[in-house]
Amino acid sequence: ASSTFQSATDYWTFRKVLTLQLALAGFSEYVLHLTRLNPDLLYIHQDSGLMNVAYYKFDIDDVSGELESNRPVPFRLTPNLAELITNVGVSGPLTASMIAAARCLVHPSFKIQALLRAILRDEVITWHKKNSDHNVSTIIDANGQQQPENKDGEIIISMVGKALTAITARLQSLSQFDGTESKVGTLVTAACSTDNLCRMDPSWHPWL
Repeated sequence: ASSTFQSATDYWTFRKVLTLQLALAGFSEYVLHLTRLNPDLLYIHQDSGLMNVAYYKFDIDDVSGELESNRPVPFRLTPNLAELITNVGVSGPLTASMIAAARCLVHPSFKIQALLRAILRDEVITWHKKNSDHNVSTIIDANGQQQPENKDGEIIISMVGKALTAITARLQSLSQFDGTESKVGTLVTAACSTDNLCRMDPSWHPWL
């Protein structure tokens, strides 16, 4: 750190920004059921602490079409990352930022469900086309967009509803806290647990 940053203030600022970025990335990965954050997809700007994630998408099961929800760790907070932002950073700014992000989307309501329904609809239609017969008929709406016929449309609406319910439930659980007790604290503990980390795919491990 002393050879990379000109002063302690620069290093402190880098860690603070990185902590907030990790909080938002972890929040998004858990709440939206996104694909896991592998180290090769993560780029950290050394000059600012800002973080880029090269590729994220909804983690949809290829068979059922439902969002995956049984991952060993809720988001990426490996021992090296936790050591970099320190225990104070993990239990303080990171946890508080995740709660604040959840509350911003829940209180007051910013119609997040309507936005998610539109996004999830495209994801589910893509999954449905990939897993159904190529002869499934479609119709063209007034805007010139391809729409599934009624039977397929009902299936898609049902699947989007299930996905939206799963995301909303997670969002609501993270937005609630009672003093120092919150769902986020439980998730952070699970993300740092060695018992859970060892159950992840080896391709996820390189920068533990």
